[in-house]
Amino acid sequence: MDFIIYRFKREQDDFVVTDAEHEGQLSADKCGMPGDELEKVGIFAEMGEQRAAFDESLAERSIEHQGFYRFHAKTFEPVAKPPLSMP
Repeated sequence: MDFIIYRFKREQDDFVVTDAEHEGQLSADKCGMPGDELEKVGIFAEMGEQRAAFDESLAERSIEHQGFYRFHAKTFEPVAKPPLSMP
């Protein structure tokens, strides 16, 4: 299966995964984010256990059942550096 991944424009740590069969039915409203928009990230083949962003088997079952799988990724913002000396 090829996963088609979209990201919400306002909530940029939230993503939606679908497949070619269900892509035409996808909308932010349907995915629980009314008023937001989706932007396409890309199309990615299955990777198995190597995939870090989401569980592929869970995504496949969710896509089969409701046409999409929504997940929250770890933030992309930089992590704060600790101070040079601790008090």
